Amino acid sequence: MDKLTRRAGARALAMGGLIVAGWVPAATLTLDISNLRSAQGRVMVSLCSDASAPLPGGCSDYNASVAARQGEMAVRIDDMKPGRYAIQSFHDENGNFRPDIPGEGFAFGNDTAWPPSFSAASLEVQGDTRSSLKMNYSAVPGGRAGPAAPSQDAPAPQGVTRTDLRADGLYGEFYAPAQGGPAPALLLIGGSEGGVDTISQMATTFAQQGYATLALAYWNAPGLPPSLENIPLEYFDRAITWLQAQPQVRPGGVGMLGWSRGAEAALLVASRNPAIHAVIAVAPSGVVWQGLNFNAAGASKPAWTVKAAPLPSIVPDASHYRPDQPLARMFTASIDAVNVRADAIIPVEKIHGSVLLISGGDDHIWPSMRFADRIAARLQALAFKGEVVQLDYPDAGHAVFVGDPKGPMARAFSGDNAMMGGTPQANMAAWADGWSHTLVFLQKQLNGEHP
Repeated sequence: MDKLTRRAGARALAMGGLIVAGWVPAATLTLDISNLRSAQGRVMVSLCSDASAPLPGGCSDYNASVAARQGEMAVRIDDMKPGRYAIQSFHDENGNFRPDIPGEGFAFGNDTAWPPSFSAASLEVQGDTRSSLKMNYSAVPGGRAGPAAPSQDAPAPQGVTRTDLRADGLYGEFYAPAQGGPAPALLLIGGSEGGVDTISQMATTFAQQGYATLALAYWNAPGLPPSLENIPLEYFDRAITWLQAQPQVRPGGVGMLGWSRGAEAALLVASRNPAIHAVIAVAPSGVVWQGLNFNAAGASKPAWTVKAAPLPSIVPDASHYRPDQPLARMFTASIDAVNVRADAIIPVEKIHGSVLLISGGDDHIWPSMRFADRIAARLQALAFKGEVVQLDYPDAGHAVFVGDPKGPMARAFSGDNAMMGGTPQANMAAWADGWSHTLVFLQKQLNGEHP
């Protein structure tokens, strides 16, 4: 029976005053969606009753696609079977019928934060039901490029001071121990989520361990590029100079941690800047990849520049992209391109310090464990003078390291996340083990024991 027939049948039963065993009246869900930043494209909503399906994902018992309206709008879904449904919604501004997160807005039932779970994002729909969603345009690790979102940088925890960095074209948050005098310096950068909303959460946990830590944005923040394209590596050099000049920072070398595309940048910066005495590359790449801008038509521009000249890069093979499948397929398919594009390999052997590589074997964003193996092999083959520590966690995903496993970033990534890979148990085990090894590594490398 199609929807129209079912609705007519329900009307006839009601008019006749009959009670039929097993008949359940259809339900209607109305969603009041707010915080829509533009009237471009469409708002897409899907409802999923399968508690085991990944979120976000392709499970869809019911769906709707409605022309977007700036500000607020209502989306109504009729003729539903009563039950519990997880709600996911996306603002498809560029009209490609897929969620380009974080470039485009997203929302989940009960305004659940990223990453969502079925229990948190679901609600009971019985009869006429109404709920509200607030569209988010904030950054999501592992996502795609997008316009800058309002800052939600992490507040300073007890015993830590926070300073907003908005000078010399730099944008970041500086966290330092409130007591104890000058401390070793760390520079932290995120990846394809942009901004500092996520990486600042990790930075607070290092500050609590006695490090003067700068969480630095390099795109997707006020005054910075809106996409991960044409980022000058000299920008990071300026940040290092600023960091070393702070009275809370002990004279000497700086440690630098990057996650994902940020790990790519950290290895590049450290290969050029001798002030970096310790590099922590989380879910890294040993080659330069093309920039990211999924909100623009055509190919993305190069990701990095030096003296305004773009660095050679490799383009992921988009023919291997499949909706709701790991993005890593695109990068795996392009690995062989390194053999013909040797100029895109990062010269990690030029780093003036030591290197810690942290990767997960179930990384769904890109094959970071394979990349880490290649980095380590290159360093060994070229008689690298520094120490190389490699931490591989076969069952962990892209979020293989979150700082202190009891910190705010760990809480945000503790659930299932099909987009990034790994099981919650494997990820948590990696966080605990990786955190202890990282603190030992930094203690050694930032206390004068470097090449």
